[in-house]
Amino acid sequence: MMAGRADSSDLAAARPSLLARIVARLRGEAGEAVAAPVAEIDIDAAAAEPPVPPLDPLTIRQWLWGPGFHLPGNAEYVLRLVKPFAANPAMSMLDVAAGMGGAARAISEAFGTYITGLERDPDLARRGMEMSIAAGMQRHAPVSAIDPETFELRTGAFDCILARGATYTVQDKERFMRVLILGLKQRGQLLMTDYVLDPARAERPELALWTALQPYPPSPWTLQQYTDCFKSLGFDVRITEDITHDLKLQIVLGWDHLVQTVDIKALPRPHKLQIVNEAERWVKTIMALDAGVVKAYRFYALAGSARPPLSSIRKAR
Repeated sequence: MMAGRADSSDLAAARPSLLARIVARLRGEAGEAVAAPVAEIDIDAAAAEPPVPPLDPLTIRQWLWGPGFHLPGNAEYVLRLVKPFAANPAMSMLDVAAGMGGAARAISEAFGTYITGLERDPDLARRGMEMSIAAGMQRHAPVSAIDPETFELRTGAFDCILARGATYTVQDKERFMRVLILGLKQRGQLLMTDYVLDPARAERPELALWTALQPYPPSPWTLQQYTDCFKSLGFDVRITEDITHDLKLQIVLGWDHLVQTVDIKALPRPHKLQIVNEAERWVKTIMALDAGVVKAYRFYALAGSARPPLSSIRKAR
């Protein structure tokens, strides 16, 4: 199993209580001002305080997992995740859900590879490219925006494709997967992690809570649907692994990192409330994972020699 900053069975075992303690503490600190007696509040001083700009949610997520990372898992975790690629400077790589490009830059720095980052959220893509430019990596790790329902890749362009959480909010997943295999060289490598649905538990309330958190409407596939799709497209699947435990551990390690490195007490109350909201978001994610309504899976596959026709990814105009 892959773990985070420190392989911590104690943190893994304590994941619900740790997040619960963080939320309770933040709620208490954020509520102190409104709990004070009215007579103790200096109305003139309070009115004179300048309004506090809202805290960017992406700032909170980078406090959790590091600069350029907005999903569970820091640079160290990503480098372990892509170990099967055996990356080297001669390879051409693609991150098809690049976010702010943290993973792409970490991989490029570690292995000297050129890695193209694609991201469906235009704001994340813009920020990612700005961060790559600031790091002098605009050629080694560029990030640009795409529509995952309509994008195409140059045939046989890539040795390796990384797809972390790339498909569960894509509606036409089969087309998406066709695009990926067409973009890979023969025996090119695909490493994908994603949420997988358990249809037997689809009526549980945890699924609705998790669904409401997602940035785009999710439509996760079952494990069988992924397996059937890989097979039909000619992928040679080498690894199919339940990594739910790893995902939960990365969430907990992120929050452990935040409380150890961010002076929460010094933050203004509105910022504390935003951190509370973010913590509750991840509590609900862990609830869904613990209930088994969704699981996290890792797939590692090689592209076969047979490819779907290019016409199979063309959208009708």
